Amino acid sequence: MAAPHHPDPNYRSPKYSIARTDTRCWRCGQSTSVLALLLPEDHETLDPESEEESHAWQPAGGSAFLFYVAYLPDGVQGRLFQLSPTIRVAHSDATANCYWANHCEHCGSLLDDHELHCETDGAFMPCSEAEAQKIVLLQVCEPFEALAAGYALEPEFLRFMRKT
Repeated sequence: MAAPHHPDPNYRSPKYSIARTDTRCWRCGQSTSVLALLLPEDHETLDPESEEESHAWQPAGGSAFLFYVAYLPDGVQGRLFQLSPTIRVAHSDATANCYWANHCEHCGSLLDDHELHCETDGAFMPCSEAEAQKIVLLQVCEPFEALAAGYALEPEFLRFMRKT
């Protein structure tokens, strides 16, 4: 299922990173690979309250993980799918929306973004330097835009994540 094109992204950046790590599936208990999108400090966010086009885009002032991503350009979609065919558009009952979601590579279960990004010791919310070192960041030097409902500014232990 392909996500529909959305004409109004709320995040943009001259580059981005794809974060990769492993987590345990809530259903089958096996270790599975998961991906996330990380924007650098120089990314911008769209201010939906602004009525002036020139003031709508604002500097974010820090790095951030995006989650509950509803729209991605075709190039970003392709890159994610190359790294993991288990990331695909899915419907979430919790959010009542479709978003790009990780799925278990063993049983196919949806791995909810809330669990990966918002829960203590979630895959992309490490609680220590050692946990952060398990996250690998693939830097992509291409323009990026997305529509996302979740945003984690200044992830803790970011400097310990491994860059490639």
